[in-house]
Amino acid sequence: MSSTDTLSARCIATTGDSFCKTIDECASAWSFRSHHRGRDAGDESNFFQEARFSGDGTTIVTHSADQCLRTFVLPNDLLDESKQPHALGAHSTGSSPSNLQAYDLYPSFTLQDPSTTLVLSASVDQPITLRNVLDYSTVHAKYQHAHKTTEAYIRSNSLAFTRDGRHFIAGSKNALSIFDCTRDTSGPSSVRLTSASRKAQKLYGAMSMGCKGIVSALSISHDGILAAGTTQREIALYGNDGRGECVTAFATADPHAGRSEPGSGITGLKWSPCARYLMIAERQCDSIQVYDVRKTMQRVSRLTGRKADTTQKLGMDVVPTANGYEIWAGGLDGSVRMWSNPGSKDGAHTPDAGMRLHDDPVTSAIWHPSAAVLATCSGQRFPDTEVEDRPLSGSESDSESDGGKQVTLYPEQRSMPDNKLEIWLA
Repeated sequence: MSSTDTLSARCIATTGDSFCKTIDECASAWSFRSHHRGRDAGDESNFFQEARFSGDGTTIVTHSADQCLRTFVLPNDLLDESKQPHALGAHSTGSSPSNLQAYDLYPSFTLQDPSTTLVLSASVDQPITLRNVLDYSTVHAKYQHAHKTTEAYIRSNSLAFTRDGRHFIAGSKNALSIFDCTRDTSGPSSVRLTSASRKAQKLYGAMSMGCKGIVSALSISHDGILAAGTTQREIALYGNDGRGECVTAFATADPHAGRSEPGSGITGLKWSPCARYLMIAERQCDSIQVYDVRKTMQRVSRLTGRKADTTQKLGMDVVPTANGYEIWAGGLDGSVRMWSNPGSKDGAHTPDAGMRLHDDPVTSAIWHPSAAVLATCSGQRFPDTEVEDRPLSGSESDSESDGGKQVTLYPEQRSMPDNKLEIWLA
């Protein structure tokens, strides 16, 4: 990290301490009933699990530990220095009746047109639901994702709208289901198995191409190639926004190909703007793997030093620039790091820049579509009172040396977790 540039950023909007509480404390403060189904929910921090910008950049929709989606509309005078930092409050809140598995925003989202301010969400043992983020009680459609024989709900672990927003793909165990958005109360128009069942393998043999496991991540490139990643560390690519045939498949863990990167399942997939490179993030993996999917179909680089060796999902974002593109990702140490033009360097690619923004893990670091401002959200289920690794910024008095190992110590009076959504001007 010695060659990493330390950036600075100014917070221009924040949720403050509103969410720096446990799930039950937040529910009590807002007289809001949480449908959280976790263990000992009262003791768990109500941290932000994910945040997403709308396509027009006016709105951020978050997913918190209390299984709620919240809509934050950015103020029109966001860049007015006399009013910074702005206080961010939820415009609307939608509670999930069970644990929320995935959500995705309508690609043509425009705040001035309420008919487009839509979010697709999937919860356990519930239909996939299309709601309005300005009023979550407004349900536009429900889609049945269930077994035909038993009628038991299929768990949708990932969701992705097609580029035109007319269809969406739901990823589940060994399957991709394609839905027509206009067919309310209907099931999928088609289902594509990503891996053959054990019975089918015995009768017909294994599939020539596909990916085994729960489809935990989906991403569509600008030219319509769907990348599907699984908990078994496998990737498959499909044409025509996922409705076409499987183009190819590969595994991130392949000792025979010289790849032995640690990891325990795909959590995120991002395409480069040119659609040549695919960035892959995994649980319990401290690096982001970069694959050239147009030519060699091989891993060309590893974005190291992310500080993400955890089972917690930490997101990443791709930002086009005048000189190519950048990858931004948060780490366990509260820092956000940037790698410039992934794929341009072979082997290990250390961060090109970074900055310390939070006291708890950064679960999302997302740029406004115009790349004007950076939004981050943070938190973890059970916050620690001390965090390993020295921050990228800050004074020497903030840390102490413990036998050569840098440990950032926080004041004993720090009793609140750092569960915040914040907007930064870098």
